[in-house]
Amino acid sequence: MGLTKYKPNGRLSSLPVGIFGSTVAIAGLANAFKQGQTLFGIPASWEMITTVTCWLIFILLIISYALKWLRYPAKVSEELNHPVTAHFAGTFFISAVLLAGLTTNFSMPAARMVWIAGSTGGLIFMYVLTARLFKGWLADTDAVPAVLIPGLTVLNAATSGAPILLNSYGSQINTFLFSIGIVYTFTFFILITYRLVHYGPVSNFLKPSLLLMCAPFAVGFQSYVSMAQQVDQFASALFYFGLFIFVVLFFHVFTKSLTFETSWWGACFSTGALANAALRYAALSQNGIIKTIGAILLLLLTGLVLLTAFYTIRWLFKPTSHTPAGIATS
Repeated sequence: MGLTKYKPNGRLSSLPVGIFGSTVAIAGLANAFKQGQTLFGIPASWEMITTVTCWLIFILLIISYALKWLRYPAKVSEELNHPVTAHFAGTFFISAVLLAGLTTNFSMPAARMVWIAGSTGGLIFMYVLTARLFKGWLADTDAVPAVLIPGLTVLNAATSGAPILLNSYGSQINTFLFSIGIVYTFTFFILITYRLVHYGPVSNFLKPSLLLMCAPFAVGFQSYVSMAQQVDQFASALFYFGLFIFVVLFFHVFTKSLTFETSWWGACFSTGALANAALRYAALSQNGIIKTIGAILLLLLTGLVLLTAFYTIRWLFKPTSHTPAGIATS
């Protein structure tokens, strides 16, 4: 397939806002490499290279989506007003707060600025999407895992906020973010589970995002432990249930019939959240079994990110006649 067939403007018009899920996943991989330095002796350069790569991709995606907004405002408006795809915009704010946490070793002022911007934007985003949901008329089949993303934005902000060191206000801010994020995601986890059990299967485009069902528990574990600084029974319950849901849905998602969609990054993000939760658990508990689980998840995350990156690059340079499947929910 020659590059002469590639039309940048056409591909730009179909660039989904959920593509920011790629930077969420890569930031998760960088954080996993960071935790793996102590547990497995992973070189510090792996974290640095992955973090820098993630920053470059994040900036490139911001520029690309801004260009899409300028050239195709109707398409952006349609995407951000859609009852499903609008939730994927939260991946932008998750990327910001995760990158802020990875930037603390390089520049604390820059990390704080990015974290505050990402957290504030995430809160506003969560408010807007929640207010929209409470207006009613959400179709039963639109209650899909992507609806969890607004809550995950603030949960990730609480997780990344611990190393930001916001003086005496930091603990209260993180507690606030954790509180609204965990209740939001648990509430919609139940509603989404009801939809998945009682209605038809989701579309191929949304199928990888099913793994987001484990994210409230994995990210919730990290947020809670970052505040408690220990693994108690509640934290263990969060982790193990998240692991159980991940295993159940992983083999449901990745079947021979699955074709590539940019929503694969949602599966990478969920795998990264669980891998980081396991590595954090292993570091605090020094439990050999948890350490082994963390190692397996880290290997899985690395392979999944590399595979998804390969398919994403290949999709970007395919003829514009080939576009990802629609966003139909059933």
